[in-house]
Amino acid sequence: MADPTASDPTREAGTPPDVPEAGAPEAGTAEAEAVAAAPAPARPRRRGLIAAIVVVGVVAVLGVAAVIAENVARAQAQALIAEQVRQSLQLEAEHPVDVAIEGGPVLLQAIGGELERVVVAVPDLAVGELRGDLSLVVEGTPLDPTQPTDAVQAVFEVSEADVAAVVGALSGAIATDVRLDEREVRFEVGFDLFGVPFTIGLGLTPTVEDGELLFTPSSVVLGDERLPVDDLQEQFGGIVDPLLAGQRFCVAQYLPRALELTAVQVGDEQLVVVLQAADVALDGPEFSTLGTCG
Repeated sequence: MADPTASDPTREAGTPPDVPEAGAPEAGTAEAEAVAAAPAPARPRRRGLIAAIVVVGVVAVLGVAAVIAENVARAQAQALIAEQVRQSLQLEAEHPVDVAIEGGPVLLQAIGGELERVVVAVPDLAVGELRGDLSLVVEGTPLDPTQPTDAVQAVFEVSEADVAAVVGALSGAIATDVRLDEREVRFEVGFDLFGVPFTIGLGLTPTVEDGELLFTPSSVVLGDERLPVDDLQEQFGGIVDPLLAGQRFCVAQYLPRALELTAVQVGDEQLVVVLQAADVALDGPEFSTLGTCG
């Protein structure tokens, strides 16, 4: 039998072959156990994330609360202003009054002590024989209504159809075909001259005089011919004087005395009346009592 050591010339005679020690781990097994025994890295702390979530939640809750408070404050302010307008114009409790508060948040305006700009719409308002839509723009309204506001502008718009209601009173006759055209209030009236019926067309130009509306005849149409007012008087004499006399219409007795009539204009489809006030308290006597006519 061959000697097992003979095949390894480097091994000295009599040296036994290498034999792994009993119980010694192999190299690969030892490295795996070392990796397993190493401590696991610590997980990142989540306290910062939790704090951020809490902060965001608080901010969201405060934001919702601020929105609710703003909406409540705006609604209450609008309701109070609407009621004040009804009282000033002596309207029924159910008469519609729309209020819009412009500018920044109402709560921030309240901190400043006044509302920057308030727009009020009062539809279907009767001012004597006239009926139309009133809009109010109020600048610098103090939270204390007994303190003067900066400025108030009122615009009263009367439609062409509603102008007809007052034309008869202005002309002293039955008016037909009432229309607004070329800056005039135009209509037709009939009258008899020595038993002969005539129909003439009149054009009235409105102006403001002494705080009243003054409607002055500015054009006359007889048949197909347009005549100067003076020519009609020369042809028909005093019989047409009542038709050609200027007529006044007072609006002061129907509105708060604080509102001063400043302008009137005939538009394409409506008669526009402008009134203004300044440095007057909305809860003062100027707005709580009606004006008078001279």
